[in-house]
Amino acid sequence: MGFYSANTPEQKRVKKLTGDINISDMFKNECEIRGIPIYNAYNIQKRLIHEVEQEQLHGVKEVDDRLMELLDERGKNEVQHRYVDFISNEDSASRGVIPPRSDEKEPTPQNQINVTPKPEEKTSLPPKDQIRIPPRARDGKQFYTDDQLPEREMLKKIMVQNKKIINQNKIIIEQLKKLGEKDD
Repeated sequence: MGFYSANTPEQKRVKKLTGDINISDMFKNECEIRGIPIYNAYNIQKRLIHEVEQEQLHGVKEVDDRLMELLDERGKNEVQHRYVDFISNEDSASRGVIPPRSDEKEPTPQNQINVTPKPEEKTSLPPKDQIRIPPRARDGKQFYTDDQLPEREMLKKIMVQNKKIINQNKIIIEQLKKLGEKDD
């Protein structure tokens, strides 16, 4: 079974450009060349991560451009090269991301806003009230609401709740005895 990473291509690109938890050596060197103190390098990294998490940046190109903006903005020394050109885009490609189906459009900010289908559009999905997703599909267990539980199961559930309450009361009584209080 393969490994699936939940990281988006943008998150992978930020990690590739700036490092993971610790700042990468290349990024440190770039910041030193530009005259940016190390605390500002961490601030740039945090800023990029925050903007990616808030979905303000879409695509690897936007991440690259935003990093260069931040570096130019905070840099004191003039530099002739683009830092992002030194690092390949292939490593931050979306290997773990499931590609969209060929008949679907790539999601854009405009498409994401209008998620509900219009009344005149036909959809192949059944109505919402017919879709039932089990809470734990991996083991095939069914979980009933209190109305659907058989009487035996309901009694077991009540018994377990009562045991929990009794155990909590025992703990409280022991704590009171330790404090020197008398039980009523």
